[in-house]
Amino acid sequence: MTIYPEKKFAASTIEVNYAEGPNNGPPLVLIHGIGGRWANWSAVIDDFAKDWHVYAVDLRGHGDSGRTPNRYRFIDYPIEIVEFLRNVIGEPAFLVGHSLGAVTAAGVSAVTPDQVAAAVLEDPPLYVEQTSQFQATYDIRMKNLSVSETAVELRKIDTSSSNESIAKRAVSVAKVDPEVWAFPGDGQLAESWDPDAVLSEIKTPVLLMQASTDMGAELSDSEATKADDLLINGRYVKWDDVGHGMHDAQPERFVELVNTFLTQILRKQAKT
Repeated sequence: MTIYPEKKFAASTIEVNYAEGPNNGPPLVLIHGIGGRWANWSAVIDDFAKDWHVYAVDLRGHGDSGRTPNRYRFIDYPIEIVEFLRNVIGEPAFLVGHSLGAVTAAGVSAVTPDQVAAAVLEDPPLYVEQTSQFQATYDIRMKNLSVSETAVELRKIDTSSSNESIAKRAVSVAKVDPEVWAFPGDGQLAESWDPDAVLSEIKTPVLLMQASTDMGAELSDSEATKADDLLINGRYVKWDDVGHGMHDAQPERFVELVNTFLTQILRKQAKT
């Protein structure tokens, strides 16, 4: 991955850390999943940077962005992204979000249609109310270990991932506010979150991507169908051979699909 300069944006709540690529096209904002950071897009960011002006952000409580104690709900995460679009980018941008980042992108698209040209939602957990799947990671983070020690602990609960993947995840885990991991376990993550209302409010084009339900998708078939029906201007794609981390598992395929979708939007906009 190319080295991208990291910068800070002073939002009304916290300082937001983000990486910025060269100005090679329209603004494209990459939003990572829970427990991640901007570098989670390493598999695809170089390819996107060829044709777009890429911005990859660290969500609140993640990476090198500021912490917001007791404010890690689905409805909280869009706050800084909305301000980022208005104050840093200053023109309608294309959003690509993974997991929590996709839910965040949906929330942003619903409340600020003037700032979003189109959005790609990669396997979003739109209808997740409570999950204990992050408990083991939360327990590791609460030990306040070094990155190398975190990697050792992650390997104990994940025997299949590559050493490179474990090393990258260890950095992300070590940087996350421990409270982030607690919210999914006690149901606070989806507090006051109404996915149907959010999806119905989105007027901009949306590409909804679903991973394989047999390989750990966060979106079930029935949920994906419901979400697709609610989107006024949506396109739905399911990959039956890829798990939740679609852009990591098949980066070339992911970039090609996203570029094709977003380029179509640009062409339609040029004609109006």
